[in-house]
Amino acid sequence: MPKKVVTIAGSDSLSGGGLQADLATFNEYGLFGLSVITSIVTFIDDQVAIHPVDVSILHEQLATTFSLGDIEGIKLGLLPCVESVEVVSQWIQEQKSTLIVVDPVLAFKEDGKLHDLEIIEAMKGLLFPFADIITPNLLEAEIFSGMKIRSMSDMEEVAKKLFQCGSKAVVIKGGTRLSGNTAVDLFFDGEHTQIFKLPKLSQNMNNGAGCTFASAILAGKLSGMDNLSSIEQAKRFVYEGILHGIFVNETYGNVWQAADRYEGGNYEK
Repeated sequence: MPKKVVTIAGSDSLSGGGLQADLATFNEYGLFGLSVITSIVTFIDDQVAIHPVDVSILHEQLATTFSLGDIEGIKLGLLPCVESVEVVSQWIQEQKSTLIVVDPVLAFKEDGKLHDLEIIEAMKGLLFPFADIITPNLLEAEIFSGMKIRSMSDMEEVAKKLFQCGSKAVVIKGGTRLSGNTAVDLFFDGEHTQIFKLPKLSQNMNNGAGCTFASAILAGKLSGMDNLSSIEQAKRFVYEGILHGIFVNETYGNVWQAADRYEGGNYEK
């Protein structure tokens, strides 16, 4: 029997990010994915809209999923309001031996909208202390830390600051914002810092990259990998997904989670 994992995240109507990306990633790693929908995200005329699921329905979904009793991994994504953070926090606190990866979504690539201070503080106080790994992108890391990141030394300082919020480890997804030809991610676990690099890609098919990366880290750890190995293979997995991504319109495209399987992992080391 495959291990059961659950994504608690928003539903992406274009299936690039959100729980659709999580479930596709879990499937590629031989896991059985379950889902709890926190919100429905739509894209009409390039306008992003978030439609939160009623908190009572969110609670019922969580009760349904965790009644199974054998959930081995949890990946948290978009939580659209403080109330949803509070409800989810109550449930994950009860999962004592479950691996938890928190991808603290604050902004979409499509419009850059951010949550307000109240939900930022709720995530830091109610989710981060129960996470095995948190995976903010560069912008989110700046918002949570209150610091600007302009260099690798800045990224390391911010990772150390976010670690103090209580998670066991931090991975900051550098993406393409820092100068140079490589996309850089940084890991910190309170003792060790590790840098992960792959060449930047020009393809504009990265919708779902962050969700896929966090889910792949969780999947790797559930397969027995340590933190560093799981992050390294997750970065390669996302690289292939962007390199062979799927166009959804003339502007941008989605990460293709099956690319590594079909394209043979032809990435540059």
